Amino acid sequence: MSNKLVRFLKDATVVVIIGMGNELRADDAVGLYVVRLLKPSSNTRLEVFEGHMTPEVYIGPACASHPSHVLIVDAAELGKKPGAWQILSADNIDQGLFTTHTIPAVEVAAEIKRRCNAYVVFLGIQPKSRDISLGLSRECQQAAEEIARVIQETVS
Repeated sequence: MSNKLVRFLKDATVVVIIGMGNELRADDAVGLYVVRLLKPSSNTRLEVFEGHMTPEVYIGPACASHPSHVLIVDAAELGKKPGAWQILSADNIDQGLFTTHTIPAVEVAAEIKRRCNAYVVFLGIQPKSRDISLGLSRECQQAAEEIARVIQETVS
């Protein structure tokens, strides 16, 4: 899993990460947690945004950074064990794969690609629970920490 993420980020000049999710629905907030872990590492090569339930709001600010690569992180029904994660291109994901937001994530990705001329991929993380609850499962927290570490090591 991490090899595909490293390959995606390897030649990036500027990386934008948009975390999506709902903090009131347990593991649905895993994308936001990844971004919060990365905030202290933000620099001229790495910019992060908390997209919450409306990631489309961050298309303009994301493009203002002139990214070469954009990573959209969200909880996703991957049919795998909780905490498993996978890189998915916008071209080969099922429209129903990601949680429902104001605008589907694939449309946000298409608009970012059109306006920023950047490579855009999704990083989906299998949730354990999306019940109404604050906090992440141990599995999703560990996945988020691994993802943040890989990004920090690759983009630094």
